[in-house]
Amino acid sequence: MEIRLITVKEDFEKAYNILNQKEYPLSFYEYTLKHEQFDQLMANKLIGVFQNEECLGTISYSISPCPQLGRILEIKEIYQVNISGYKALINFLDKLAEDEHCLAIKICKNKADRLTVSVFDRIENYLKKLIH
Repeated sequence: MEIRLITVKEDFEKAYNILNQKEYPLSFYEYTLKHEQFDQLMANKLIGVFQNEECLGTISYSISPCPQLGRILEIKEIYQVNISGYKALINFLDKLAEDEHCLAIKICKNKADRLTVSVFDRIENYLKKLIH
C-alpha cells in the first residue's frame, strides 16, 4: 500500500471515482480545483491510499494557524472503498501531523462544501492552466 499526495490528473480521476457522484456536490473539475493548490499553506490538500495503482481512500486536509496550539491539521473529508483503506488513512494521520509540524488534529464533519470562488474566477484559473 502506498500513501501519497495527489497532484496529477490520473490520481485525481482515481480518487474522484471512489466517491458516490450522485451524492457528492462537486464536479470533477471543482474537485480538482479545490485540491490543486497543494503548495500553499491554507489550501486543501488531498492524500490518497493506493494499492496496485487503485485508489482505496482519500483524506482532504488543510493546515490552520491557531494562536494557542500553533498549527492544526484540519481533516475536511475522508472517503474510502473498504476498511483497509480507512485503517491506513487513520494510522497515517499522526505521521501527517508530524510532517506538517502540527500539534493538534481536528476532524470536521465529512461534508464536501461548494467552492466559494466565483464561476468567473474558476474559469479564469482553468484557462490559465490550459495556456501554461
